Amino acid sequence: MKNKDYKKEFCTLMEKFAFSYSRWQVWNDFLSLSSISLANVAPVPEKEEREEKYHSIINSYYEKEQEIFPQLLNLVVMALEENPRQDFLGSLYHHLELHQEQKGQFFTPYHICEFMAEIQFPNKGTDEMMKKKHYISVNDPACGAGAMLIAFANAAKRHGINYQKHVLFVAQDIDRTAAMMCYIQMSLLGCPAVVVIGDSLTKPFPNSDNEAWYTPFYYLNQWRFASKKAEGKQEYSGDITGNGVITVILDDPNENIKLLEGADEYGSLEKQREYFLEIIKQEISL
Repeated sequence: MKNKDYKKEFCTLMEKFAFSYSRWQVWNDFLSLSSISLANVAPVPEKEEREEKYHSIINSYYEKEQEIFPQLLNLVVMALEENPRQDFLGSLYHHLELHQEQKGQFFTPYHICEFMAEIQFPNKGTDEMMKKKHYISVNDPACGAGAMLIAFANAAKRHGINYQKHVLFVAQDIDRTAAMMCYIQMSLLGCPAVVVIGDSLTKPFPNSDNEAWYTPFYYLNQWRFASKKAEGKQEYSGDITGNGVITVILDDPNENIKLLEGADEYGSLEKQREYFLEIIKQEISL
């Protein structure tokens, strides 16, 4: 049985906007609407503000056009569900010729990312780090659509590490469009991640001037990444590769945020992600 061509279906839907809007505008509005939909599954402090932005964007389209956006997100969900070993949005971005050549914006092909993730995977010291911190962290300071981090997640899975519980992903990019693509894919793959919009050279994470987006699975596992020395404050700590990650402790470090109804009943890696995707699909169908 031939697999569905999700990329082709996505482009066909995008063409429905062609006579009224620029492709660039529709793409960025799709990213904003999808990111807000995913982020607001969790009890985030910015929920109300982002909800207002969502309505502001969606109301700029006619009703029939509004119905296309959840269909686009659904295609991304299905594409990553069928094959999580890909940079779906990154490849679409280039296919639609939206990448900015003048900025030297060319995303690394996924098969190269897979190779790099495998040779960089910290085999030595991983067990020790897991015993000490119960997680490992990985930082991509120029994340693009997240291909390198997606590849690392798949490498972790191959090495027997449940990346949805025991890997903290930190992504940063100066380009908002790229960062939002990364956020969507990290969220749908069930990665506990923080995606930062900002210049990693002049304002590396953590920096209060940067805009940060936390994935639903970050909130689900926040207690795991908390430092007991933080005492309710943000703390900067080094990870296994020498990069920095931020950890935030809850008032009660033993209390996990109940992100979704039934979240504490999650079992295996696959069941966790399946449960989350079902929630997202319900949201999309509303």
